[in-house]
Amino acid sequence: MQKRKRNTIIFIILYLTAFYGWLWFFTNDSWLHVFGAALFPVIGAGVALSSFIRPYRILSWEHRVFILLLTLGIFLHLLSNLIWLLNLLINGEKDYPDLSFIIWITVYIFFLASLIYKLKRLYKSLSMAPFRFNISIFMIAAVSISFHYLINPIIALSAEHQSFAAFFILYPILDIGIGFISINIFYMTRYTVENKAFLFLSLGFLTQIITDTLYIYLLISGQYENGSWIDPLWTLAILFLAFSNIYVDKYEEEKKWSSNSYPQQGDNGLFLNLSVIFLAFLVMQGNGWRWNALIIGLVSSIIVIVIRQIFVMKQHRELLHDLWYHAYHDKLTGLFNRSSYLLDIKSLIQFSEEHQKKFAIMLLDFDRFKNINDTLGHGIGDRLLQECSVRLKQSISPNNRVYRVGGDEFIIILQDATEEICTTVANTILKNFSKVLSVHNYQISITPSIGISIYPDNGNTSEILLKNADTSMYLAKNKGRNQYELYSSELNEKMARKMQIENDLSQALANNELLLHYQPKVKLQSREIIGVEALLRWKHPILGDIPPDEFIPLAEETGHVVQIGEWVLYKAFKQLNTWNKNGYSNLLMCVNVSARQFQHGDFLKIVKKVLEETEVNPKDIELEITESIMQNFKDSTRILNELRNMGIRSSIDDFGTGYSSLSVLKDLPIQVIKIDRSFIKVLKDKDIAMVKTIMDIGNNLDLNVVIEGIETEEQLTTLLEISNRTIYGQGYLFGKPLPAEALEKVLCKK
Repeated sequence: MQKRKRNTIIFIILYLTAFYGWLWFFTNDSWLHVFGAALFPVIGAGVALSSFIRPYRILSWEHRVFILLLTLGIFLHLLSNLIWLLNLLINGEKDYPDLSFIIWITVYIFFLASLIYKLKRLYKSLSMAPFRFNISIFMIAAVSISFHYLINPIIALSAEHQSFAAFFILYPILDIGIGFISINIFYMTRYTVENKAFLFLSLGFLTQIITDTLYIYLLISGQYENGSWIDPLWTLAILFLAFSNIYVDKYEEEKKWSSNSYPQQGDNGLFLNLSVIFLAFLVMQGNGWRWNALIIGLVSSIIVIVIRQIFVMKQHRELLHDLWYHAYHDKLTGLFNRSSYLLDIKSLIQFSEEHQKKFAIMLLDFDRFKNINDTLGHGIGDRLLQECSVRLKQSISPNNRVYRVGGDEFIIILQDATEEICTTVANTILKNFSKVLSVHNYQISITPSIGISIYPDNGNTSEILLKNADTSMYLAKNKGRNQYELYSSELNEKMARKMQIENDLSQALANNELLLHYQPKVKLQSREIIGVEALLRWKHPILGDIPPDEFIPLAEETGHVVQIGEWVLYKAFKQLNTWNKNGYSNLLMCVNVSARQFQHGDFLKIVKKVLEETEVNPKDIELEITESIMQNFKDSTRILNELRNMGIRSSIDDFGTGYSSLSVLKDLPIQVIKIDRSFIKVLKDKDIAMVKTIMDIGNNLDLNVVIEGIETEEQLTTLLEISNRTIYGQGYLFGKPLPAEALEKVLCKK
């Protein structure tokens, strides 16, 4: 840039020196004098045109329009002088041709159009109405001052140019319009990357205006001749316009967006006010308040300013309304947002306290909404939220409100609410969401989980009410989702217990709070103990014995089950080794493996590692896996085959209660199925038929059958009657789960 800047300055100095030198040297040769006056503007305009090639190529289309309009103006400048030069060379006429003069005036129109376009771009983030008002005020001032001080004298004193009086009149009007707008643009771009470029553009237009004013003065006074000392100044103005291109870079494409931010609408108010004040000053300096161009211009400017201010005030009111709306409404759904909820709940608590009223808040979110975003995309997810918001509004009465306070989290405020009203509304919501939602070409089924708290029964502050509603919703999700839960003190105790269990679970191993009990597994026909099942227990230092069905699901959910599962394998295998050394051989050790543990990437490595460290025989190990592994049949089959290759037996636990599928059961590399205790609890005719069918399936597939939960002799007798094959079982009838030392005493008796 510095090199281009230096070369341009040198060229302008040499060019002006040559131009003035030519005019001075050929002062006495009128033809060569005029020839230089026609030739040098053609050269200057040609050089100026070439300087616009680079910015036109590197700038975006919006900026190219401005460059193109400027370029067309300079091209017409070149064309008008070229016609003069050709006319001089061909016809020998030294006077400026009429066609050249008409084209010359057109140059100003293109310059003015380029500036108006640029000003429009600066107002692109604003309403165009103030822009038009501002242009009108500028032009009124320009026309009024021009008419009073220049046009009237031109009309009065230039009788010899009557045929071109209209064009002479355009000179000052266009010049002052160009001057006002260029100064206004320079003021608006003074803090942007364009400021230096527009400094030289403004300087170029100012030079042009001064030269035009001198030209009209000399022309009217009869002192102007072609090749006058002012002629090089017109070309200097063009070169200043070209000089601005030095400071044009790819800032529109490369700079941060913030660098392209322009001052707001009020920034040009200074020039608007100055133009009107200047008009008023000229009126006061005139000869009284008689109607003339200045008076008409001042009155017209004031009228336009008043109209503009009325429009701006209206626009500001609309803007304030939009700001208020977006401050208290959700942009996506149009529902009230969290800010609106906080204001409303504060007012509602105060009102309810003063009038002894109750109200309820319902906190809900949509079950597995993240899966929809992940599979169908956020666009579909957003559209789904919009449909959900409509359905929520349809589920409540008009005097209640729905708020979107998070991604898929909503709050409903029910006024004058009781538990019965809350239950009715919650059931209505669940019923409405039992129907699928149509989003584009997708039919989506989505369900909410709802937590409810009532003021003042469940809290007297917004924070407590929302916390308790959240607790209720959390429990509703844990119960299986697609349901609601009313807050109660018992519920709070449950949640507090659950939170404590979840928090303490991570330290249970380190604190030696976990232990294993072992329950015998027997051959039903002989009641011989053929193995044991290792069952995990947790003795909490504060809560005491925590049931497995309470903490194991939490271990699954938090991921702690992987580490705990490895500990169980090690502890059970090591105990089996101890029993083998104590003479209790041929025992089968059965260990439960959770689905998350089974699907962990290092599961097989962990099993191999524990086998090596405990030195047990893999044939004495049976791993019990839930039916949920059938959901990922391919990977599950691979892992089960690896276990079988190691010599480890596998069994499907709680068979018949989960994902049982006979079409895949025959292909799974397992050796045992365990019939869930729920099938033998009552043992009516249908239950007996079901158990017999499962036993036959197992026998036909060459699988051992184990029946869980045998507690009475009647159950045992019935089971033996319906099968003539060897079957196995476990339950309280044969022994409760016991610590290793206690079970060893049982083994001694056998």
